Amino acid sequence: MKNIITILISLGVVITNDLIGHFFAPNGILFTPIVIIIISILVGILNDKLSPIWKSIILAGLIMIHDVGIKLYSGGRHDHQGLGVANLMLVLGLIPAFVILVVGIFRAKNESKLHKWIAIFLFLVLLIIYLLLFNDLGLGRHYWYEWNG
Repeated sequence: MKNIITILISLGVVITNDLIGHFFAPNGILFTPIVIIIISILVGILNDKLSPIWKSIILAGLIMIHDVGIKLYSGGRHDHQGLGVANLMLVLGLIPAFVILVVGIFRAKNESKLHKWIAIFLFLVLLIIYLLLFNDLGLGRHYWYEWNG
């Protein structure tokens, strides 16, 4: 039950920051490293009974959901400079999140070292594939209520 609650809290943090990014831009983008660190603590360290592979998959998924929300729905012009700032904030959050996840994975006593290394590798591969496929997500996005005159 504790695992489900921490995952739901993490999802709530992600959705809240995406809403902050939409209505109070650019705060959502600037809060990205903090959000990623918070969800990595919740998923990586506080979920003791979750297997390391599931920790990696869930954390990578939450980070991807957050990044999609920020890049598509945050306020601003959705140009290359904004994409650069969003990616910078993402990387600034991913570095400590990776360290936190590794600590959380290696704290698991009942898992084999092979599963731990697979979980770490899986986290990296999932995020690299995501960034390669969606590297220009959000460029040129306009909202129906914006006036361009």
